[in-house]
Order: sequence, then structure tokens, then C-alpha cells
Amino acid sequence: MNTNPRLKQILFLLVAAPAVAIVSIFSAGFTGKSSTPWTRLGIPESRAVENIRQCFLEGYLYTYGASSAKNVALGDRASIAVDVLTYTKSYVSSPAFIKAYEEVRKAATPVKPVQPRSKEQIQREKIAELDKTIADGEQSMKTLPKDLIEPFKEVQQMLKDQKKDYENPDSEMLALLVSSESYIYSSANARYQEELEQWQKDYPSDHKIMIKARLESFLQLTADVDYNAALKEEYQKKKFVNSAYEKKPAEWKMAYRAGKPAVDAARTFAKAWLTELQ
Repeated sequence: MNTNPRLKQILFLLVAAPAVAIVSIFSAGFTGKSSTPWTRLGIPESRAVENIRQCFLEGYLYTYGASSAKNVALGDRASIAVDVLTYTKSYVSSPAFIKAYEEVRKAATPVKPVQPRSKEQIQREKIAELDKTIADGEQSMKTLPKDLIEPFKEVQQMLKDQKKDYENPDSEMLALLVSSESYIYSSANARYQEELEQWQKDYPSDHKIMIKARLESFLQLTADVDYNAALKEEYQKKKFVNSAYEKKPAEWKMAYRAGKPAVDAARTFAKAWLTELQ
């Protein structure tokens, strides 16, 4: 199962709070809540906010500074998850979040390919290029050694013949250039349409639709976590005894590490949040 980078962020928001420092991608700059979750995770709020900002803007995972996150007692993880989610939920309705989202959405907008040049445009530009090259050549020839003048004249004549060919509306070379530009544009436009469609899915104009999609993805991904899965040690690393679990996405494994109480609390919160968004 492949996971969209934005889904990874919401999974950090919902699941990873008890395990790592990045507990929200949406809380940058929000100060309406106590910093208790950050303190309990062993990370200064300023560092958490910076990590969150980087995670939101760049889509990478920043965990630097989470000195005691892994040491949070199992019994405390659910309450921290709820605290963080409450903190996060308050922010996603704020003007600051909407502005940040719009900036990221705008920056991610696919670039529309440039329309191909017309036959006449290509013809004019090629002739102008050759006129300049020929003129420069005439100037250069004045300073050439005598033994190079004749070979250079041959090059000049080739350029003049090429110009004459471009002046012909039925030129095969001109037709080839037109066809090539048309093909390149057609391929680029096809990619653009695909990217545009994906962009509209990843960055809907209404940020609430994005939030809803992330919550639904989180619930789907964490629906089958086996919290009783046995582990074994191989080369000083913990691995699942069930090899199928090793193929699970990183977020599924994060949910496993966070533990059932924390994830169940997050799932309950997410379901209630989704109901409000309907």
C-alpha cells in the first residue's frame, strides 16, 4: 500500500504524537493552548513549531529535539494524542492555517506548458538566426588566414543554402520542426493534465475537503493494526515475526509502536471530527 506524503503528515498528527516530536502539521504559530504536550514529549514548543512548519511546507519528517518522546509512558500516550489533536483541530479553522494552506497549494500548482510556435514563427526565427550567423561569419572571415578562407566560404554557402530552404514554405526541415514542437507540446500537455488532476485531489480549493480526506485515510490505514504482533530481533533491529507485517507502510508500523490506547483515542477523535465535517 502506497501512502501519499500528505497522508504521512496527518498520520504523524494522529498517531505519532506519542512516539515522535512532530505531532501536528497544522499548529504553526498557534498559541491558544498550553504547551504541556510539548513538555511531555521533551521538546521546546519553539522547536516543535519549527518542525511542524517544515513538515507542512516541505513534506518531510522532522524529529530533531524529541529527547523523551519514546519514553512517554504507555498510559499517557492516549491523553497526549487527544491534547495534540485538540490543539490541531483548533488551528485548522484559523485564518493562519488557511493562509498557509493556500500558499502551499499555490506553490504546488502545475505549470501549464507553453503553446508550440506556429510554422510562420519558426520560419521567421530560423531565418533571423541564420541571417545573424551569416553576418557574423562575414565579419570573421575578414581576419582569417588565407588558407582558411575557402573552407570558411563553403560553410557560409551551406548556411545560405539552409536559409534558402527555410524560406521555402514547403521545406521538409521546417515541417519536421513544426511536427517536433507539436509532439513535444502534446506530450507535455498530457503530463500537465495528469498533474493538474492529481493536484486538485491533493490540494482541493476547500481546505476542509483536504482535512476530511486525510482523516478518512488515517482511519482506513489504522483499521487493521495488529497490536499483539510478535517481534523478533535480527541484526540488532526489531522485526515482525509475521513477514507480511514487514511489508506494511511505515505509518502502520508507527501506529503499532504508538500502541492501541493512543491510536484508539486518535481514531475516536478522528471519527467525531469527520462527523462535524459532513
